[in-house]
Amino acid sequence: MDRRAVIGWLGAALLGGCGGGGGGGGAPPAPVATGPAPAPLASNVTLSSSIALWGDSLTAGYGPPLQALEGSRPVFNGGVIGETSMQIADRELADTAHRDWVTVFWYGHNNLKDAATVDLQRDPAQVKADIARSVAALAPGNTHFLVLSVVNQDKPGQRRGEPLYQAILQLNAELAATYPNNYFDIRSWLVSQADPNNPDDAASLQADLPARSLRWDEVHLTVDGSTVLAKKIKELIDARGW
Repeated sequence: MDRRAVIGWLGAALLGGCGGGGGGGGAPPAPVATGPAPAPLASNVTLSSSIALWGDSLTAGYGPPLQALEGSRPVFNGGVIGETSMQIADRELADTAHRDWVTVFWYGHNNLKDAATVDLQRDPAQVKADIARSVAALAPGNTHFLVLSVVNQDKPGQRRGEPLYQAILQLNAELAATYPNNYFDIRSWLVSQADPNNPDDAASLQADLPARSLRWDEVHLTVDGSTVLAKKIKELIDARGW
């Protein structure tokens, strides 16, 4: 991939919106089941090996490097800057071209980005509802999907032990319980990428945030960070044989 092209694309795209991911270190709340697990894949269902990504600016950021890693395997980048889970789900439901594709859902960062305005009862519930309707819109028998955890941001209220941080961990625990075979805690994985010998990364670990060395602001990933993330998503998909 042309690094200058990616940097130009990300610079133009990411200045307008928000994305997310992060977290290890604190013990998350106990998972709360919020719905049934997906039904087993029917043996006579034929699914596409192409990949569809749905999310906000974080998804928009890792889409291009994932396509570069996948080569000729098509990757649809459905990441749109600044969108809430409801807006993303509305787009996904209106789209009929990718329902049998391997799908990655990464919602919620713009629902839960401002501790001063977030409703800790309504907003996490909205994220769960929007992911549920997106999963339900997949082609019958398509269980080839990932639900990624919401990432806390380097902002007041979202650092270790703070109220919105606790709400995000609780939401992620509920997503893990709802989609036990399809969930991945990308937040904790991004936190784990920190170098404790790097002072900025050490501070990220202390606050249970994604590694500062992978971010260019409070949440958005650098080109290198998006590439590291894309490699992880590819690894998760390949490990499942999708």
